[in-house]
Amino acid sequence: MRIRIGSAAAVLVFGVSGLLMALPGTAGADSSTSPPTTAVPTSCSSSTTINLTASNTSSNPATTSVSSTCAFAPGATVQITFLGATQSATADATTGILTLSLSATDPALSVNGGAFQTTTFGASNTITAVGNNASGAANTATFLVVLSNPSATGANGLAFTGADLAALIGAALVLILMGAGVVIFTRRRAAATQR
Repeated sequence: MRIRIGSAAAVLVFGVSGLLMALPGTAGADSSTSPPTTAVPTSCSSSTTINLTASNTSSNPATTSVSSTCAFAPGATVQITFLGATQSATADATTGILTLSLSATDPALSVNGGAFQTTTFGASNTITAVGNNASGAANTATFLVVLSNPSATGANGLAFTGADLAALIGAALVLILMGAGVVIFTRRRAAATQR
């Protein structure tokens, strides 16, 4: 008889608990069928350097492409702003990644085939893309583009970032020889006065 009462009590407790959990508005349950979604704003930044040569003119610009590291909503329309000029682009329909095509000359930059804008060598030229991400919140992608000066490149096309050390090495050798001469002179003079 004890087993029957214990079993009946357990069935009653589990049955009432299940009924309470199944009813909307009880035990802290939400009456909606899906959890609430919050839109979370996102932002990202990426950078690239475009190495220019003297042959990069408006008819032969240096070209490259950069992609956002944070995704927009797939297929979203994105507003691109660069030096006051605004244009639209579309994020990838599958991934939501935005890819920009850049063309550079001496010293100007074009985004996605737009008009060339005068830029500054060696400084970060900022391109901003704003649109919505997959959660519906704002997504901001910032692209920092540095143009390297063609006059700062060496004969092999690499940037010259060092110093011309020939004069410095020559001056150092002269100072070492003068120091050695002073030491020899003072030692000989001291030896002569001790005799």
